Amino acid sequence: MNLWNEGQELLNGVHCKAEYNEQIVDRNQGNPFIEAIPNRLDIESFYDKLYSVPMFKTENLELGIEDRLELVQQIKPSFWLPLPNHYDKYRSLYNMIKIGYQSRNPITVMYNRQFAMGWDKILVTGLDETGANIAGNIQTAQSSTEIGLSGMGKSKVYERILKLLFPQVIHHSEYKGRKLLTTQVVWLKIECPSGKSLGALCKNFYAAVDDLLGSSFYEKHGAKGGTIDDLAKRMVRVAAQINLGVLIIDEIQNVQKAHSGGDERIINFITELVNTIGIPVIVIGTFKAMYLYKKSLAVSRRGIPDMYNENVTTLMLDDSWEWNEFLKNLWDLQYTVKYTPLTEDLKKVMYYQTLGIPDIAVKLFMHVQAKAILNGEEITVPLLNDVASKSLKLLQPIFERIRRGSSISLLDELDDVNLEWGSFNDYFKQASHCVNLYGKAAMDHSRVIQQKNKDSILTELVQFALNIVSSNELAESLALTVFQGSEGMGNKTNMFAHLAQLALNNTLPISVTENVNHESNLPKLAKPKKVKPLLEQCDIRFIVNEGLKKGLSSEEALFEAGLVKEYDEMSEII
Repeated sequence: MNLWNEGQELLNGVHCKAEYNEQIVDRNQGNPFIEAIPNRLDIESFYDKLYSVPMFKTENLELGIEDRLELVQQIKPSFWLPLPNHYDKYRSLYNMIKIGYQSRNPITVMYNRQFAMGWDKILVTGLDETGANIAGNIQTAQSSTEIGLSGMGKSKVYERILKLLFPQVIHHSEYKGRKLLTTQVVWLKIECPSGKSLGALCKNFYAAVDDLLGSSFYEKHGAKGGTIDDLAKRMVRVAAQINLGVLIIDEIQNVQKAHSGGDERIINFITELVNTIGIPVIVIGTFKAMYLYKKSLAVSRRGIPDMYNENVTTLMLDDSWEWNEFLKNLWDLQYTVKYTPLTEDLKKVMYYQTLGIPDIAVKLFMHVQAKAILNGEEITVPLLNDVASKSLKLLQPIFERIRRGSSISLLDELDDVNLEWGSFNDYFKQASHCVNLYGKAAMDHSRVIQQKNKDSILTELVQFALNIVSSNELAESLALTVFQGSEGMGNKTNMFAHLAQLALNNTLPISVTENVNHESNLPKLAKPKKVKPLLEQCDIRFIVNEGLKKGLSSEEALFEAGLVKEYDEMSEII
């Protein structure tokens, strides 16, 4: 099924006729909604389908200034680099759509019984103690939330995955010799209006369906108004009628300052949509949205839909494979007459000025390249800093506070770009659902947790060290050296191994052993020299270091480890 014409931007998803695929999972067999979903892509094919750069021709470098400036402007709309965590999202989304349809099979009696009973009645009645609705159906739908920093591509990654890898509308006519005249909307993405209520969200839904199908649901259900409850009931009927596979609600943080009780109504409605009606939902928003669930968590576990998970994404780390790969691919798109290699100094400045936010990095690269074309045709560190100070002027005060590590409340001006870890950890402890952390958030959270448990971890390390050395003072110094060597982020098993290595090899820094504080109070121990933590063999830094010992470049070492593939190799797989 060809869903994409190269070079053509899709404003809406693709309509297609149903083509049915064999299913491995028994529960998916005999369900036309599931069988009509395209087969899953492997990771190499996924990268190849989503990877996008503007067509670069060396002869373009011979063009005049104005023509090359115009080419620079094409970088942002055309450049997209898929990252490893994007495939995780694709896998989760693919499973979510199929599993959601397991309890909604159009050729079963149950499917028709629910329409006969009325979806508004099913919505109002809710679930019984077994989790079944009044028709006796136990829905299989799941939900998830994407929380993260503006500019990290939360919404864009889902748009690209859905538009490029899934049809949006599948038209069924016949299934296994049986007439099946029905329409299946695989996915629908809507935005939450700023400062509005659940009713406004429902109206956005009607408008999106009409735009997609040429229907008149907004005129029938939205324009005539009514109470919020009336609008919600009608939306449920429409969602069931179009056999919606997954609903994506973007900018969900906009309900934070909505009408009284707006946030709780959104939570309750999403819960009912998933658990009672069986429509999978993905909610996307900034860090404000994380606290939409806080009241529900405190009051009742039923405030969270079954099989709910939450993904939290923040800044890419400056030494991460993702950031370096992103910057390397971006840097190749130079339209200056003189090509400027990506040096370590340029990489450091790019990260400092953008904090690893892809959207801002692309914009800064475009701005500095345009400036270079007009002035000297070379990208330099001073030019980067000068352009950033002007084009990113409004962001710099915020970035500076983040660089200083300021503890900022989630309710002030930085609530969309920074986490206040004290509040987040309270939320994290209350959550019974799965919370996945990506980027700087994962590192910061680990550091906070370990620093919070510093005394208990140090006690364990000291007790372990006393099995190897006889001196209490030396055991305390070893423990503190290993703990601080990992900057509060070490795996305890690795810290024990590191401590044993230091003790058995007698490699504790001399300055530490000579200045041991003889008091037993651990926090007062003299600060030891920083010792690099041991790296796990799967750590990219370990792989690169081992490669350097063999005379391999970083790229060659990653290629040998199977983490990087040649372009030709990926093309052969397709």
